[in-house]
Amino acid sequence: MEIRWKSALPDGDTPMEATFHFPGGLADYLGEQLSGAVTYAERPFAGRVEFAEKFNQPGAVEWAINWTPARDGFVQSYCNTVPTPEGGTHESGFWAAVLKGIRAYGELANNKKAAQITREDMAAGGCALVSCFIREPEFVGQTKDRLATQEAARLVEGAVRDHFDNWLAADPKAAGAILDFLVLRAEERLRRRAEKETSRKSATKKLRLPGKLVDCTATARAGTELFIVEGDSAGGSAKMARERRTQALLPLRGKILNVIGAASSKLGQNAEISDLCQALGVGLGTKFRLDDLRYDRIIIMTDADVDGAHIAALLMTFFYTQMRPLIDAGHLYLACPPLFRLTQGPRRVYALDEAEKDRLLAEGLGGKGRIDVSRFKGLGEMDAKDLKDTTMNPATRKLIRVSVDDDIPGETGDLVERLMGKKPELRFQYISENARFVDELDV
Repeated sequence: MEIRWKSALPDGDTPMEATFHFPGGLADYLGEQLSGAVTYAERPFAGRVEFAEKFNQPGAVEWAINWTPARDGFVQSYCNTVPTPEGGTHESGFWAAVLKGIRAYGELANNKKAAQITREDMAAGGCALVSCFIREPEFVGQTKDRLATQEAARLVEGAVRDHFDNWLAADPKAAGAILDFLVLRAEERLRRRAEKETSRKSATKKLRLPGKLVDCTATARAGTELFIVEGDSAGGSAKMARERRTQALLPLRGKILNVIGAASSKLGQNAEISDLCQALGVGLGTKFRLDDLRYDRIIIMTDADVDGAHIAALLMTFFYTQMRPLIDAGHLYLACPPLFRLTQGPRRVYALDEAEKDRLLAEGLGGKGRIDVSRFKGLGEMDAKDLKDTTMNPATRKLIRVSVDDDIPGETGDLVERLMGKKPELRFQYISENARFVDELDV
């Protein structure tokens, strides 16, 4: 393996050209990366397999991996020499082979805890390089950051698995050390999970939860969702549509306080904000602690109309100003309830807005007879089946994750202040400056 590097401008210390040569391929390259670090195996598990030898197909895979307690694990993968920083199917195949191999070795060593090891544990201290070569690879997106070729997973797993089994058997000392390390990682992961579950159980007992909160039954935060719904009628439909184990509901009475410019004493006295903080298990502003958050996803679910958009804007303003880390950590979402239901005989489809409704009507629903169009005036008008299929079921719903993209530091804060603050002249100015960009106003 040889890497050539050229400098555009020499600076005295940097040569115009340099060559990094690794005669042993990825194994030597990994050794360079881990230079000076203590590893569990003297030599990494490394190799190269031509797919033609095993599968009678063109292509190949080369790999190198070692485990170390001295640093966090990493994986660098490539397809046809193109870096794939987001991984993909070749990485999945590689980790599947290694995981199955270490579990099988643990079973042979009569270590029952080996069955608890997961890919997360394998990658914790595992430093890996994976490079595959296949014909006509498929990537996700134009940047080619992730390999999507499904066949690559099978080819890489099949090529690596037997070699890994043989490598473990040939070096029992290294294999035993790696197995013990991974079992400890698995036990630590399970211990942390149990602590979180215990913490949530005790927090649920200690908290004075608001009376209108319909909580879920899960004790751990992972996978749970709190739907902030608009009004009691919507809450009734959502209660029937929800998945009780993981989905909780908190109905709001009307519009929440606009927190921009509001005094801290006023925030603390507001019933809606108090209920919301109690349900989430967190404090406001500087008292907010992300680890105390009781739910994995906070989903704002309002009517698909102007009032609903206003309530959603007020809630996003509240979270942005008082619980910004919640947004940065990816916990805040907007539900996407439909505005229309189109029915033709037994078939029922939904449209998010006027444009989608018109498109569906123009294309037809594929059946015969008249198409009936119903417009939902609000979530309370939707029956439980409509609400579940379109807005609450993770398999069929659409969600928008709320994020903050500050290309210019402070830009988002300035815009929020301008649009939601107490100076109407700033809003008027913004509308005047941007009205020309609006093609159609749906009122």
